[in-house]
Amino acid sequence: MKITPIFKRIAALLFISFALASCGNYNDINVKGVKDVKFRGLKQNVVLLSFEIEIDNPNTRKISVIEIDFKAWLNNRELGSFRVTEPITLIPCSRQTYSVPAEIELRTIADAFRIASSGSLEKLLDRLEVEGKVKGKSFPVRKTIKIERQSLKDISSSL
Repeated sequence: MKITPIFKRIAALLFISFALASCGNYNDINVKGVKDVKFRGLKQNVVLLSFEIEIDNPNTRKISVIEIDFKAWLNNRELGSFRVTEPITLIPCSRQTYSVPAEIELRTIADAFRIASSGSLEKLLDRLEVEGKVKGKSFPVRKTIKIERQSLKDISSSL
């Protein structure tokens, strides 16, 4: 049986992929807390927010948080979808504050008034509950973390 050059390349590529995947040990990322919340506006039934979040990345590789997608509740009433609108790239071996744009797509426009009447945005962190998933990657590894329903303020203890 003759081994073709294409087969050799494919075998070499697979070997290198497995070798790289097995080399990396990843340490847990620590979300230290939300430092600030800013209201960026309201477009139809979407509330635009910005969070200042302090994150510790002890890994020697950059890690990209590519998706955060949650269901959101306020006072045990479902509001709609909460998601981060841009990926977050965590700098290796650092502890930094990242500005994270997010949006809450409300089921009804009346929910915007419920959010506005909940008090300050800092109080909203205590009262807003979320549940869903966080997806991250650092070549060649991808990981999805499921988050159980809890207040947005307490989410740092889940990550």
